[in-house]
Amino acid sequence: MNNTLIVFASEHGTVEKCARELFRLIDGKVDICDLSQRQIIPDLTGYDSIIIGGSIHYGEIQKAISDFCKTNLDLLNKKRIGLFINCIYTGDKAMLQLNNAFPKELNDKAVVRDYFGGEINDLKLNYFERFITKQIIKKENLVVSLSREKIVQFAKVISNHETKE
Repeated sequence: MNNTLIVFASEHGTVEKCARELFRLIDGKVDICDLSQRQIIPDLTGYDSIIIGGSIHYGEIQKAISDFCKTNLDLLNKKRIGLFINCIYTGDKAMLQLNNAFPKELNDKAVVRDYFGGEINDLKLNYFERFITKQIIKKENLVVSLSREKIVQFAKVISNHETKE
């Protein structure tokens, strides 16, 4: 049986929503760890697969995710890895943000990696975040939405032990 840990950080709830959907869809034993809410992470040695997810703000992933990857890089390199981000971009811009979000070693060895899109919840954004986000969306004519299909496909790859194409 596959043991999977989903490690994530969520500032406005979108990454948590995606992590919980993955938790529901992945076969085997699955644990979830929100680095935004916890100081101590589970012992990584007990997991076959580790999924790491975060959101992109101002071109960067959360510091908690970045620090987690750097601190545990040697151990993560020995695991099946899945990587995801949430961002308002799609296509090449989203892939660039995904590439830049995680260390090259993890990007190269991940069995699955993808961007799931994003959501804008005005109630969870401060004034500055709301203003900047709306300006970017308008300027670049973006359609902001989550892709459930990408989440489902990601879960299938992790559950079936498929390799990336």
